[in-house]
Parts: sequence; structure tokens; C-alpha cells
Amino acid sequence: MPTLYITEPGATVRFSTGSLEVTVTKDPDGSGPLPSKTKQLIEVEPHRIEMIALVGRVHITSQATQFCLENRIPVSWLKRNGDFLGRLVPELSRTADLRLLQYNASIEIESALHLAKEFISGKVHNSISILSAIRSNRKNNPLLGTAITQLNRMKTHIKEAKDVESLLGYEGTSARTYFDALTIGFDGGLPFNGRARRPPPDPVNALLSFGYVILGNLIASTIEARNLDPYVGFLHQRRSGRPSLALDILEEFRSAVVDRFVLRMCNRKQLRIEHFEEDIKRGGIRLTRGGLRIFFREWEAFMDKPLVGLKSQEPIESLIRHQVNCLASHFRGHGQYTPIMLGKTYTP
Repeated sequence: MPTLYITEPGATVRFSTGSLEVTVTKDPDGSGPLPSKTKQLIEVEPHRIEMIALVGRVHITSQATQFCLENRIPVSWLKRNGDFLGRLVPELSRTADLRLLQYNASIEIESALHLAKEFISGKVHNSISILSAIRSNRKNNPLLGTAITQLNRMKTHIKEAKDVESLLGYEGTSARTYFDALTIGFDGGLPFNGRARRPPPDPVNALLSFGYVILGNLIASTIEARNLDPYVGFLHQRRSGRPSLALDILEEFRSAVVDRFVLRMCNRKQLRIEHFEEDIKRGGIRLTRGGLRIFFREWEAFMDKPLVGLKSQEPIESLIRHQVNCLASHFRGHGQYTPIMLGKTYTP
């Protein structure tokens, strides 16, 4: 349980004799001024978790917050629709040498372009792998073959790109090609007619957006824990409030992790239409409270297993830490950063 997700409305994270306790207070059924009852949801020791995510109307006491800081456990806050609100992180290392190396790499044109190409190459490679897996069960669908051919051609353009602006154009074209073909993979009752967001108009798009936010937050926390700056990236341009480096690393994990997870959940009918509701404030669709519980129950189990299609026994969360460490080594000149690529052997 490296990440503890708490979604129960009204739940409170408390400090309890060397551990963290999550409780919820519920009024018993019946009439009359009866006292409320407190129910313990979970008690966990600090060495078992690396991050806490509070989703929706969830609270944390000041004593529990201090305990998390002392034990170097970041705490994140998210809205129920997946919007990221903020993150509390423990004090970082007092040495800034690694960040200086990162900043220098970001303004050195050839170095920045090299890393940007690696992130996009990993994304396109893994997109092809996901579509190829779908095609193995749908050999007579021409759209999948055409998309795979186009994405393979795009890999050559990415390799030969002369600047980041060109890369972003290839990334956009690749994403449209990929998502048009990904629609073929959904057959569990939740249709997917293409990628749409802000706000997501249907359950599958809501799941994809939610998964990207959850995974991006995990990557950003891992980057900060490694004493790198999540806001200075190489592919994604610097913008106030945008964790550009986290979004860069997220690219190679999008299809390999989030898209595969959403495909599995939908096709196995673990999430159905009744697990979604209209998001009145933001518009679009979001998970119900019951849907959130199912999502995070399955997500925690999924992240604790090896990545399907990768020749490695490392759990997904460990892969993310290894990739951030590899990037730090790259900045120090101790090797070249290479993305996670499905179908290949991974040796951290």
C-alpha cells in the first residue's frame, strides 16, 4: 500500500500511538438525539505508505499532518472529479546541486530536445503496444492496422525532429491516431467514441482524465522526494502551476498504465453506468462515491503488480521511482535516460 487513497465522505485521518488511523463518524439510524458513532476504517503504520491522497470531503488533523511531515509522507488533496488541489511535502534536501543540473539541462537546447524525444518515443511505442494487444483479438478490424502503421511512421518523424515545437505537433497527431483506434477496444457496455475532456462528456473519458491526474500526482510527489523540480520540464513548456516534468514522465506511462487499467475495468464491467453521475458544478461526468471506492480498490491492486507487457517483476510504483532515479542519474552524467517500453526487458 505505497499510496493510501481516502475517499469516504467525512473521514478523518488522525494520529494514533505511532500510526495513522482513518475514522468516520456516522449517526445511527433512528429518531431522537442519539450520540454519533465513530467507525475505524483503517489503521496503518508509516513504513507501509509513501503518500496519502485525500479525495473529496476528507479531513486530516494537525497532529496527523505533523506526523506525516516527520515521516516524510506527502499529503495530496483532490476533488471528487479528479481536479488536483495541492500537495503538502516534507522538507526537501538542503542541497540544490541536482536541481541546478536539471535547470541547466532544461535551457541547453540539445539536451532538452533529447529528453523530450525520449518521453514522446516511449509514449508512441507503448501506444502501439496497446493497440497491437487489442488487434490480436480483433484481427479483422482495419482501423487498428492502419493506426499502428501511422504510429510507426510517426516514430521516425519524432527521431528526426529538429525542435520541441515539431515534437509537440507529432505528439498531437499521434494521440489523435491512437485514441481513434482505441475506441475499438471497449466492449464492456461503456462506449468510447474518442478522447474528449474539460469536462469529460462520458464515463470512459472521465476515467481516463481521473487516472491521468492520479498518476501524475504520484509522479510529481516522487520527483519532489528525489529533490528534482516537478515544474521544470523538457517537452511540456513551463507554465505557472503546471508540473511540467511530471507531465513529461507521465507520457510514457499513459497508455501502458492508465489506458490499460481503464480498458480492463470497463471490459470486465467492474464499473458500469450506474457508477457515474453528472458533475453539476464543473459539468461533464464523474464517478459516484461508490464508483470511487471501486476505482481505488482496483487501482491500488493494479499499481502493486508488475506492468503487463514489460519484462520485469517490478511493481508499477517501483518502476516510477526507478525512472525518476534514472533521470537524476542522467542529469549527473551517469547514463542516458530511456523510457519504459512495453515488450522490452527492464533492468533498473
